Amino acid sequence: MSVPPSRILQALVDTFLPSSPGTDGGRSYPSGSEVGTDRAVAELVAGLGEAHRREFASLLRAVDSPFTNLVLTGRPVRFSDLDPPARERYLQGWSTSRLALKRKGFQAAKRLASALYYSGPTAGDGHPLWDRIHYAPPARPSTAPVPPGASGPICPTADTEETADVCVVGSGAGGAVIAARTAAAGYRVVVLEAGSWIPTAEYPRVERDGYDQLFVGRGVVPTRDSAFAILAGSAVGGSTAVNWMTCLPPLAAARREWATDGGLVGIDGPDFDRFYAAAAARLSVSDADSDVNPSNDVLRRGAIALGYRQGPDWDIIRRNALGCRSRCGFCTFGCPYDARRSTLVTYLADALRDGARLYARTRAERVEIQNGRATAVVATYQDGPVRHTVKVRARAIVVAGGALGTPALLARSDLRFPGLGLGLRLDPTTALAGEFPKPVRTWEGPHQTIGVYRFQSSDAEDHGPWIEVAPVHPGLSALAVPWTSAADHRRLLERIEHVATPIVLVRDVAEGRVRIDREGHPVYDYRLTARDRANLVRGLGETARLLVAAGATRLISLHTPYIEVGDARRPVTAAELDRFVSEVERAGIREHSIPLFSAHPMGSARAGTDPRRSTARPTGEVHGVEGLWIGDGSLLPSAPGANPMMSILALAERTSGFVIERLAAAP
Repeated sequence: MSVPPSRILQALVDTFLPSSPGTDGGRSYPSGSEVGTDRAVAELVAGLGEAHRREFASLLRAVDSPFTNLVLTGRPVRFSDLDPPARERYLQGWSTSRLALKRKGFQAAKRLASALYYSGPTAGDGHPLWDRIHYAPPARPSTAPVPPGASGPICPTADTEETADVCVVGSGAGGAVIAARTAAAGYRVVVLEAGSWIPTAEYPRVERDGYDQLFVGRGVVPTRDSAFAILAGSAVGGSTAVNWMTCLPPLAAARREWATDGGLVGIDGPDFDRFYAAAAARLSVSDADSDVNPSNDVLRRGAIALGYRQGPDWDIIRRNALGCRSRCGFCTFGCPYDARRSTLVTYLADALRDGARLYARTRAERVEIQNGRATAVVATYQDGPVRHTVKVRARAIVVAGGALGTPALLARSDLRFPGLGLGLRLDPTTALAGEFPKPVRTWEGPHQTIGVYRFQSSDAEDHGPWIEVAPVHPGLSALAVPWTSAADHRRLLERIEHVATPIVLVRDVAEGRVRIDREGHPVYDYRLTARDRANLVRGLGETARLLVAAGATRLISLHTPYIEVGDARRPVTAAELDRFVSEVERAGIREHSIPLFSAHPMGSARAGTDPRRSTARPTGEVHGVEGLWIGDGSLLPSAPGANPMMSILALAERTSGFVIERLAAAP
């Protein structure tokens, strides 16, 4: 079921995004429908899973149904018949409703419309907001390096069948490692990647294009209740091509859980340390390119002012960057200089150099299993209207489609046991805004170079919050900034040049599940526990103290309605800070009242000894299926308590050893 543009959708979009004159002498803002935002929303929704498509269609019918509005608001009106002020009052009522369903509908429409409107140009090469905040997408480099061994993908011209020793589904942090290690051991390797191969010089340089081309679901992956927005990469290199290059080891508490609860013998000892060191060396992990931009410097200044100790309390973050030189700050959408040491230019390049074959734009549909053994992967190659079946027969099949895709592929392959899809962790994340006298421009320079870890130990087993910095471009800003009226939303966005937006993350206690719908699309069930909510609130309070210590002149929460203190003319006072923290604590973390994000989906096909609670054995091989392995972050038994890329790489180094051992022992 698609959701075509309609007068109802146009009315919603234009209420959120009306035309307005440039009162400051700048360019005027066109309305959302004038630049096709309503059509863009309809197209994006059409690509969502069945349940979300139906819900959005129901939302449009509900807001324009006199009967529904009589029940919900006491007035038998059609939204599309209201005048603009009445439409705005209508949406304001939905935004703060006691009914989660109404808040959910409001937030879904607001976030989609505002993100699409502000993330790309409205005319020519620019946008009225971009002019006002001195934002400009970076130009493409005149020349770009070619990764060694990066011979490019195979583009089949007909249905294709291959035979290999190893078929790896996915080219991100896990799959690329196993492809490289098995190819280096002399085995024939085929890699299937659902995302596109994008030559370095052709990485998108506009935010909207980046989400369209490089992220799962064009950057819109909601949980089943739409409370969380999940970001995950979808291109050759997976999330390593788009993440913020934060390279941190898993916490000791997490490794103990993996060894005991997950049965991963030795993962809390020196063997895993060697795997981690090997991954860090291959990705050139260091702090040499961890330049501290103004956004990250806010955290550093605040930590120093509060007397926190560098090392145990806060530190400079090591990153997989080499020769970055802070040239563009557009790392979220690929690196045109190959300074990002993603799997594309490291492990995958190694695999290709050793004879591996790569198919891009090739989505694995199912794994064929015969007599308890995985025998082949059936996939679909698609380039525009061109579609071909690609079938790879292999002795070992490694599923590394990420925590969002791996359990869905297994479910489409008719695997049925109680533990399949259990254990989804998200590192739930929210943010806080602090305004400063001088421009911050979170979109310039390296993304995450300062982290504050002092509060992780505030909850048992290090489930407390940690604080980092988010690189916020206009579209993501518009999605996150609260909307209480069209004019106020625009006013807040016009101040973001001066706003720092630290993010709060927690090592979640909650665990969700991945299922598939009738169309085979994944569905993500996840709900925070009270303990997770309390830790997020604690993190917001500590972030507020850091921002004030760094000299913030205004604090703004992302709640709807938002909480605000300070007048932007002088530093926030101690009394104002205390009042702000108290109000944030009272508001708490309530779904559809504050943005909740995740860029760390993991654990949804976790390792363990019990198939009632896990998907794979401690070696990574799927319960009850010989030759079928899990090779990505979905294997993690619990969250590592740090940005997970390095944990996934190290775990894949470990799993590759078991795969090679099994291949060598087979006749």
